[in-house]
Amino acid sequence: MMALIARLAEQGTVRVMDSGNQFDGYRISRLLAGRTLSLRQISLSRMFTCYQVLASLERAVGFPAPFIFLDFLHTFYDESISFAARRRLLERCIPNLDRLCRPAGGAVSIHPPAVASTEANTLFEILKAAAPEIWVQEMPVQAPQPLRLF
Repeated sequence: MMALIARLAEQGTVRVMDSGNQFDGYRISRLLAGRTLSLRQISLSRMFTCYQVLASLERAVGFPAPFIFLDFLHTFYDESISFAARRRLLERCIPNLDRLCRPAGGAVSIHPPAVASTEANTLFEILKAAAPEIWVQEMPVQAPQPLRLF
């Protein structure tokens, strides 16, 4: 995703929202090195609770710049908040995601929860059902290396 953000920043302004602390400004700076661009091309917002995610999405004004949301479901995996509340907040977020992506396109990334659960899977399915297109990055399966004694 950092390569995508850097590439979009080469074209102009890009809006990034991050709820899973995934944004790596250092890596993006390296990807943009040697160009007359800077991180000022990137508008970054970070959220730490699912309540902040909804509030940020509702406040955000749509403008003609690509929109990237990093690790969207991260804060929704917080089991200290009731599942009913997390589900309700997610359902209120979806129209706002659509509104922000509409002017210039956008992408929403997600990561699986640290601990799999039926609730996390339900949240994923709700988001998946609302997405116009889904891309799944397959992780390569590596065979375990044999232990060597010498």
